[in-house]
Amino acid sequence: MEHTLETISSKPVEYFTQKMKKLSLSILFLACLVAFAAAQSASDVTAYWTDYKPTDNGWELPSFCAGVDGDKPLEWRKKFGWTGFCGPSGSQGVDSCGKCLNVTNTATGAFETVRIVDTCGTGGLELDLETAFKPIDTDGNGIRQGHLTVDYAFVDCDADDNVPDATDVTAYWTDYKPSQNSWEIPSFCAAVDGSKPLEWRSKYGWTGFCGPVGPTGVDACGKCLKVTNTETKDEEIVRIVDTCGTGGLELDLETAFKPIDSNGNGIRQGHLIVDYKIVDCDDDAVLVYSQ
Repeated sequence: MEHTLETISSKPVEYFTQKMKKLSLSILFLACLVAFAAAQSASDVTAYWTDYKPTDNGWELPSFCAGVDGDKPLEWRKKFGWTGFCGPSGSQGVDSCGKCLNVTNTATGAFETVRIVDTCGTGGLELDLETAFKPIDTDGNGIRQGHLTVDYAFVDCDADDNVPDATDVTAYWTDYKPSQNSWEIPSFCAAVDGSKPLEWRSKYGWTGFCGPVGPTGVDACGKCLKVTNTETKDEEIVRIVDTCGTGGLELDLETAFKPIDSNGNGIRQGHLIVDYKIVDCDDDAVLVYSQ
């Protein structure tokens, strides 16, 4: 339908006024969303490391946040790595206790979700050495320099429970024969995990790891992945015991590949297409019991 000048001019002034009001409200709403997002994130922030030793201390929260979250169950307290927070954007003081941040190393792109358990005085983050700093310091420069430069964003601590870290990854099979070799860790990770007790070494199936997302090199050793066959939706938790060179996963045939290859297509094709998510291995009880 053509709109001539006459038909347009015949519309009442109120019509155009209402249209402009709706447009203005839409623009204001979008501006508020942008402002809110900016207030919940920050870029190029300095992150130092501190050693809270949570595994040695029974994941007992630091005193600053203990009054808020000290009575939370162990599963909650150890779900994420820890950080002290005094960043330039987001909740401050005890209001930040218990909240989660997605922290990204700007140099490597490695990222981790961490929980705020303390304050700090550095104007940025103080990441726990073992549970938060090292997992994203994949090239070791953070340890050498004494700090990392990171971006962070506040996230829902529970929002990503079922969201994979990497999707449509190729997983080949390899035959580590762990049960025949007394679950002796492959040489690449042996220096890190070779002395772990048998119960720890045999708790999960094994995989070599060189995936597109997550820790790299020996920093990946001992960590766990929930691996899902995208075709059948079969899933299994596996432990990283080796590296690889395929850009994905190399699942142990008996303990990791076959358990999720329920229709046999993986064996026929020589590989599976999988999603994976880095998850908590829940090893504390095993290691304490074995000491």
